[in-house]
Amino acid sequence: MSTASSSPRTDSVPTPSFSVPSTSSSPPSSGLGWAGLLATLAALFLSVVSFAAAGIAVPDIGASLQATAAEQSLVVAIYALGFAVPLVLGARLGDLFGRRRLFLIGMAGFTLFSLLTTFAPTMVVLIIARALMGISAAAMVPQVLATITASTQGSERARAVAWFGATAGGATAVGQVLGGVLLSIPLFGAGWRTVFAASVVMGALSFLAALRWVPSTSAPGHHSLDLIGTSLLGAALLSLLVPLSQGSGLGWPVWCWALLGAAPVLFAAFWGWQRRLHRSEKAPLVPPPLFRLRSYRVGILMALILQSAYGAFTFIYALTAQTGLGWTPMHTALVLLPFALCFFGVSVWSGTLAIKVGFRRLLIAGGFIQAVLLAITATSIFLQHAELNSWTFSTLLMCVGAGQALMFGPLVGAMMADIPPAIAGAASGVLQTVQQASMGLGVAIAGGLLSAAVSGATSTIAGTYTSALAICMIIQAAVAVTFALCALTLPRR
Repeated sequence: MSTASSSPRTDSVPTPSFSVPSTSSSPPSSGLGWAGLLATLAALFLSVVSFAAAGIAVPDIGASLQATAAEQSLVVAIYALGFAVPLVLGARLGDLFGRRRLFLIGMAGFTLFSLLTTFAPTMVVLIIARALMGISAAAMVPQVLATITASTQGSERARAVAWFGATAGGATAVGQVLGGVLLSIPLFGAGWRTVFAASVVMGALSFLAALRWVPSTSAPGHHSLDLIGTSLLGAALLSLLVPLSQGSGLGWPVWCWALLGAAPVLFAAFWGWQRRLHRSEKAPLVPPPLFRLRSYRVGILMALILQSAYGAFTFIYALTAQTGLGWTPMHTALVLLPFALCFFGVSVWSGTLAIKVGFRRLLIAGGFIQAVLLAITATSIFLQHAELNSWTFSTLLMCVGAGQALMFGPLVGAMMADIPPAIAGAASGVLQTVQQASMGLGVAIAGGLLSAAVSGATSTIAGTYTSALAICMIIQAAVAVTFALCALTLPRR
């Protein structure tokens, strides 16, 4: 695959629902432009920053509202669940009723519920408000990639997707640093309230920008909603994500395992229903022909392994830095900041690079480069052990950020290059749901392994945590090699 503007893939299969159009046609007349792109990306940035900043603020919330450990974990988990579970539904609603409309509704809700969170008097109100923030994010965020796909073509789309990838990765560290700074400014009696107040300000500004610059796009066709499919998918995602987010903290009770066992059955029932609707020429929530595109089908697998590995790393890194090494939240975030900045810069550059060398080649090279960089970083951690130097580690992470950028942004570009506007929302929703679920899977696996390592530790706490971090990065290196091998199976252009 050499460029997003080449001829269509030979493995595209026309169906009664849609056919895959050539991406070599001229850009849509609506266009996007820089102002529209930045206004659209604001939703993605805001949702990720809010999630990352809230994670930093959790201890302060617990002290301020006398919350239990379980309640504190829910502040983060309930937002993730509210975000992930209705993502595909939010994407489909954007396809049917207008992406700009759903974008504005989601942004307005996110801003209002952020205000409620800022002044929440109790943990119950705070948790409910965080769940509603997540649901609002599920309405606005799928419209970002769908709007980019529907409004751009060829090299313009490649560059826009590169900015999408840069925003998704960079916003995490920005949120952590911003959370650390705002926690020291107790404008409303507590630092955590200032953290959520920042979301109100950013949300209001983003809403005004969207009103002016985000174009209106939608998908023609059936204006009906697959309620049975929506219910089955929601139940399947809850069965998967609730145990993943809460199982470790609760000691993995029987009901968690029962839900995990039910998840594949529910997913199978959902997919069977989608195929049945498609055969009857009705409008399924997720069009089955979407997975006849090899680039999308293989890309989903690549996204799953990439995001689960990254989720495990972020979880273990935060615990290693703060619990194992005793770093402050600000120190922890600042060490990660060069990673985010390098990720952002290389992600933006990767859009131009992908046009020249092709998504497939860039993904293969990125996977192998990342594997080498992760192996070097893991070796350095093993050698330093409990005496891990912040400057050395931060420099190595900066290089890892470059490798990560050569994987994430080009992967999204390769998957979305040939997606027709009619199903751009569904494609975006499925991709982002897989990313969210994969992050949860990575955290759950890492949490279980880390708990076992700490309970059976024979060395110091710091040494145990740093060893766990090094092992995590070795596993990430193996994942990066697998990622590159998967990229070899992507269609050639």
